[in-house]
Amino acid sequence: MDDKKIEARREIDESFKLCLFSMKFIGLSFTKPASNEAYLVQKMIVLISVCSICYHVFSEVMNIIFTFANSPKVEEVVPLFHVLGYGALSIFKMSVMWYQKDVFNRLIEELSSIWPMPPMNEESQRIKEKSLSALRVRHLGYYYVNLYGVWFYNITPIFVFLHERFQGMETKFGFVWTSWYPFDKHQPFAHFMVYLFEIYAGVTCVWIMVASDLLFSGLASHIGLLLRILQRQLESLGTTRKTEDEQYNDIKSSIKLHQRLISYCMSIEEAFSFVNLINISMSSVNICCVVFVIVLLEPMMSVSNKLFLMSQLLQTGVLCWYADDIINANARIAVGAYNSRWYEMSPRCRRALRFLILRAQKPIAFTAMKFTNISLVTYSSILMRSYSYFTLLYTMYRDG
Repeated sequence: MDDKKIEARREIDESFKLCLFSMKFIGLSFTKPASNEAYLVQKMIVLISVCSICYHVFSEVMNIIFTFANSPKVEEVVPLFHVLGYGALSIFKMSVMWYQKDVFNRLIEELSSIWPMPPMNEESQRIKEKSLSALRVRHLGYYYVNLYGVWFYNITPIFVFLHERFQGMETKFGFVWTSWYPFDKHQPFAHFMVYLFEIYAGVTCVWIMVASDLLFSGLASHIGLLLRILQRQLESLGTTRKTEDEQYNDIKSSIKLHQRLISYCMSIEEAFSFVNLINISMSSVNICCVVFVIVLLEPMMSVSNKLFLMSQLLQTGVLCWYADDIINANARIAVGAYNSRWYEMSPRCRRALRFLILRAQKPIAFTAMKFTNISLVTYSSILMRSYSYFTLLYTMYRDG
């Protein structure tokens, strides 16, 4: 591997730093463990993580069933669904991260071979620095919102207990989640162990969500970066004195890079398509349920639930934002080619540019298992559906 590719891989790994950091806590990595002991530790963490979130989701399902059987009221059942939805989505994302880890490693390695490295013109360097800086800020914001959100949930039972005790009320120490267990969880030792388990399960879900979402957004952001640099290169065609063969070779190189980026996007689409479908399908229900809880129920959990809502809106918004960015960046490739000095080029060069423009007019889009293209329009639809579901639940709650 040459020095330029090594430096490119270092820059890419730096942009995925929070993603790789989060993956360690669920036992995943894109690099081979250094020793057999490290391999066994990694497998053990994966096993514990999977078992914890699977039981967490199972316990939420059982709790919903028993709650609905005993008291089928909207205000009793609805607060349980957003936690179940978040946990179920974590299982799907964990499955994708595990089964596709070799694919993701290949994609990152392939990205290093087309990563923009010096010497670069000033405009391309500015685009690169701006994109990497924006990605870093977004990743930090997303990481801390999720992390603070889950820890607010974890410590809320402590604050509720102290608040009620300070008010002179008769109170019992609660739990992080309202889950079902096949034993009496209120016994002192069982209570302590369940509380620790629920903390671990919740944090594990967040590590999975953060790792998956930061991986997707990082890959999509880098493709958008390369498409924007390609657009600027196309716009500069014909601005410098070159022979016909040199101009033709420049256009041919641009076409090859564009085709490679299209293939790269399709690989990302294939890896994330199923989990994107689950994400899009569940987001409206999750957002609706947590808004219902914030507006009408559980005032003591308001801060935690508001952070949960922010996390859910960001999680879905990140997916739709970067998917929309890819669509727009690819469409601007055709604009960039048209804005070049094609009218001063030879017929052969113009035919090649025409081919590029026609291909760029065909959208590159991430989909939910081919059912729908994901974009900011999708995000708007999710929010509108969430509001519709909320008004329905509110009507049922008021009439009940």
